[in-house]
Amino acid sequence: MISAILPRRIRPTDVQTLTEIRDILKRSGFRPQKRLGQNFLIDKNLMGKLLAAGELTGTETVLEVGAGTGSLTEELLSLARRVVAVEIDRGMCKQLPRAMGDRENLVVICGDVLSSKHAISSAVLDALGKRAVLVANLPYSIATPLVAQCLVDSWRGVCVFDRLAFTVQREVAERMTAAVGGSAYGPISVLVSLLSRAILGSVVPPSAFWPAPKVAGQIVRIDYDTRSASRIADIDVLMGVVRLAFGQRRKQIGTIFRGKQAKLLTEDPDALRGALSAAGIDERFRPEQISPEAFAALAHALMGGS
Repeated sequence: MISAILPRRIRPTDVQTLTEIRDILKRSGFRPQKRLGQNFLIDKNLMGKLLAAGELTGTETVLEVGAGTGSLTEELLSLARRVVAVEIDRGMCKQLPRAMGDRENLVVICGDVLSSKHAISSAVLDALGKRAVLVANLPYSIATPLVAQCLVDSWRGVCVFDRLAFTVQREVAERMTAAVGGSAYGPISVLVSLLSRAILGSVVPPSAFWPAPKVAGQIVRIDYDTRSASRIADIDVLMGVVRLAFGQRRKQIGTIFRGKQAKLLTEDPDALRGALSAAGIDERFRPEQISPEAFAALAHALMGGS
C-alpha cells in the first residue's frame, strides 16, 4: 500500500465555479438530486489533484461517471485522447454535448453505468473498447460495485482498466484499502488487494462540493496489477468464497462452510473442509482474520488446485 499520491500537480484551466454551476442548472431547469448523489466538485486545487492521480498522457480512453455539468469533463477532454462520459440524469446528460461544444473526442452516454450490481452497461463497455482509465467524482452509492466490477472486468479481459482515479466517501476509501483484521476489512478490500495496488490521496472536505455532503471524501487511485491478477485462477470462484464468508462475518469460517449457503460453492462438505485445510485456514477464524492471499488459496483449493 502506498500512502499518498505522487506530488505531481495539474492546474485545471477552467473549473466551473459555484455560481457558474448554479447558472447552468437554472438555465436548464435542473437542480441537484440527492438520490443520484449529485454533489459537484468545486475546489480547483482538489480537482487538480484528482486529475494528477489519473496521470493521463493523451493516449487514453477515459471513463467519467457522473459527468454532471461537465466541469471535470472539460479538463479530461484536454488531457485524454477520448472521453466516455456517463450521466444518469437524462436532462443534464442531453445538455452535456452542447456545453462541451460537441467535441469529437467526447462520447456521452445517458443512463446508469451499471446494468446490474455485478455488470457494467454493455453500451459503456462498447464505447470504451478493450482498454480504459477511470477518472471521476463518483456518486458515492455506486462507488464500491463499480470499482469492483472494473477490476473484475480487467481480470476477465472484457476491458482492462489500467488506472482508476476517483473521489469517494472517506469511509468507502478506508474499506477499499483496509488491511486484514480491521473492522473495515471486507470483500472489496480483498479484491483490491489481490488485483491491484491502491494509493490513498488527499482528503476532500464537504466544503469542496456543492451541495456539501454530510461526510468527507477522499481521492483514491487504484492501479490494476496484471502480475498479481494472473495468480487468480477463477475470479468468480474467488468472489463466491469471499461473499459467502463476509455475508456471515460474525461466524467462524468452519461454521459458515457447514451452512446451507455453502452449497452454492459445492455440494460436497468434505471438499470444503479439505479446501480450508489445504489453504492453511483455521476453521475457528472469522472472515476478517483471513488474509486476501489465504482467500485466494482457498478458492484455488476448491477448484482442485494443489
